[in-house]
Amino acid sequence: MSAPADAWIVADPTVCPVCGRDACEDHLPAAPATQDKARASLVFSRAADIIHLPRPQELIEGMLWADGLTAVISESGTGKTFVSMGMGASVSDGVNFCGRRVEHGSVAFFSFEGDALGTRCRALMDVGGSRLEHFYIVRAHDPLSPQISRDGETRSIGERAATDALETLRDELAASRRPPIRLIVIDTVRASLAGSEDSSEHVAAYLRAVRRLMATVPGAGVILSHHAGWQDGDQQRKRERGSSAWRGNCDATLYLEAGDYDQARGETRLTLRALKVRDGERPAPLHLIRRRVELLEMDRHGEPVTSCVIELDRRSPGDREAETAAAKVREARETDLKTLRTIADRPDFATSQDRLRLLLGTRKADVSDSLSRLLQLGWVLPGARNQPYTVTPAGRVILSDGAS
Repeated sequence: MSAPADAWIVADPTVCPVCGRDACEDHLPAAPATQDKARASLVFSRAADIIHLPRPQELIEGMLWADGLTAVISESGTGKTFVSMGMGASVSDGVNFCGRRVEHGSVAFFSFEGDALGTRCRALMDVGGSRLEHFYIVRAHDPLSPQISRDGETRSIGERAATDALETLRDELAASRRPPIRLIVIDTVRASLAGSEDSSEHVAAYLRAVRRLMATVPGAGVILSHHAGWQDGDQQRKRERGSSAWRGNCDATLYLEAGDYDQARGETRLTLRALKVRDGERPAPLHLIRRRVELLEMDRHGEPVTSCVIELDRRSPGDREAETAAAKVREARETDLKTLRTIADRPDFATSQDRLRLLLGTRKADVSDSLSRLLQLGWVLPGARNQPYTVTPAGRVILSDGAS
């Protein structure tokens, strides 16, 4: 529950209303001395005075801005962490990320999931050619989400630890005249959030904690790695998981989608497209390749240690469209053979599209499309009312060829 409007107005302004300590810095927001002072913190500016203010600095072209928050969304296992680390490596080295311009600076990477980051860093350096000289990683454990009660909002142990780590790194970089922090990565939202991703209250509280973290390093941008959610209209899984507050409170939302894995080449085609860019046009999709690579070391079984790197997909648009069309044809063929086999083996379930869908485990629209193709090809015949579809001799030949 949110604190009432006057929750921070106390008789003694030096005493924290939550814990009762003097000069407490652990609870936010800080208690104002008087109600008048609290109200005086808001000051209007004339529109004519702000129209010439510069736009936020672009840190990664079309993806991330200074003091901005970008969410990178994908299904689990698609490659969010590889992409985020690739962006970080480009910022650290001051080189383009797959053709997109970047602002050179240091990177603070918060890992909440315990990935094999050492192996991934070796892949970036040994295969990808990155130096990672200004790439800093910390393993975090405690969630960033604040504790909320009727008395107000209290910074969590995780937020305080992350703030201390950022402040220490910021000061060390300044003292040694190394590049300032330009990119903060939090990987992942689920591992760093306490509460429900579906709760707008929990999400808003988490994002307030992230914004407070950003205030520690002015001019830096934050990338949040988050998982994809349910279907959005006719487009399957093209949105972030949980509350709509994610997209509403982020400055940009990028969706990472994977194609089929090419076992022989060790490659997966990726597409990174913008679902939202605040105050700007959405850039063209970025076509990438997640490539499996072998490192110069062996595991305990004598097998090469492998990881992945992210590269730009240099195929032409025509080649990509042709490959996408071919993949759809293959997918339809596999679906049709599965439907045909189900009709042949389970005629008791072949009396309706709904019953077939139960066995096939797919959408009714997919079953309907498959049956239409099978009827057009002459591989099945429709049954009378409440009677099953039947496989024709031509369809049985196809099943025999498939089995062989």
